[in-house]
Amino acid sequence: MTNWSNLLPEILHEIAGKLNFYEDFINFLCVCSSWRSSATATQDLIRHQHLLPSRFPMLMLAGSITEEDDEQDCRSFFLLSSGMMRKVKLPEARWQLCLSSHGWLLTTGEEEFSAKLLHPLSRTQIDLPQLYMFHELYFDQHEWMYYRHFMRRVVFTSQNPNVLSQLDPSFRVIIIWGETLGFCRLGDVSWTRINGWEGNLFDVTYHNIRKRLYVMATMGTIYECDILNNDVSRTTPLTLCRLSTFPGKEFGCLCLPSAYLLEWGCDSLLMITRERKHYKKDDDEYSRCGPYSTKSFQCFLLSLDDGKWSKITSLGDKAVFLGFNSSFATNAGRGMKPDCIYFTDDHYEPYLDLPDGGGGDVGVYHMFDGSIEAMFDSQESVFRGSPPLWLQTSND
Repeated sequence: MTNWSNLLPEILHEIAGKLNFYEDFINFLCVCSSWRSSATATQDLIRHQHLLPSRFPMLMLAGSITEEDDEQDCRSFFLLSSGMMRKVKLPEARWQLCLSSHGWLLTTGEEEFSAKLLHPLSRTQIDLPQLYMFHELYFDQHEWMYYRHFMRRVVFTSQNPNVLSQLDPSFRVIIIWGETLGFCRLGDVSWTRINGWEGNLFDVTYHNIRKRLYVMATMGTIYECDILNNDVSRTTPLTLCRLSTFPGKEFGCLCLPSAYLLEWGCDSLLMITRERKHYKKDDDEYSRCGPYSTKSFQCFLLSLDDGKWSKITSLGDKAVFLGFNSSFATNAGRGMKPDCIYFTDDHYEPYLDLPDGGGGDVGVYHMFDGSIEAMFDSQESVFRGSPPLWLQTSND
């Protein structure tokens, strides 16, 4: 009987080169260590894998809380296409706080002030400038494990940093850290600040058609910035321009406790508000759900042509993905449900003092009737450090 783990590297290289979908690469890597080594040993296969289309996005689950080294070096992935779990060795993400954009992870945690881009399948890493610019770190440098939780969002101006960065000088990495917004180019020695908003930062998105960066702050105030064509130096802050403020009273929204922003077609932005139910420690729901659970979402469109706001009650044939990832939408089908919001828990603070962690507020919200469906019956979404997050593949 043939031992599949002993296939020649040339044959494995040929097999890997014929894979057509991003998630098939996960299955290939999970067969055994020799298959994984063959797939990640050559740069041409790594580039091939990065450019593969995908049937669906996938969920990277929280890091293991066990003390077994083998488990801590692995991360599990939930594939929407099959409803199955796949475990991949990823020691580079061990004890790291992770955010995601376009299938890449922004990691920080083990070395103070360090930041890297990490591809979870090829394990390719790209160094980013150290994080000295973010003033939240200077309250107490000995409390790094706490202050790193201020990192909230990362977005890219191009889909694939490993492939496009050498060809596309417009590639930027933009992050929200607490009340600081900044960006860098690959190869920069420091981050550049972006200034000019009021209140708290909620979300940031890059509109690939308009070629503009859009930022949402307190009360749904939207700002924009031409982050590509600017005449400032790499160390001079950019300044946002106020674009519009969400007319909350008009739509019965007197406050925005949590909201998200993403590109919606060629001429609009989609703002999504999230309402949570909060529980007291003596409530029955507290032991089952934790301090809170998601109650509902509402969706509003901002036209970038005339600045008008409108409420929508359907996402059509699209599904939206929210959490510790850059917010994004993709076409549904073949297992991924249309007119739904797939969400993970992106609220750290209530769980910092709980010994077993938390973050089980994960599910699928149906816009049609407001019902919430569990994605899987598992405690693997519970986290102490890095939470579960969505991986958006390069074709989304």
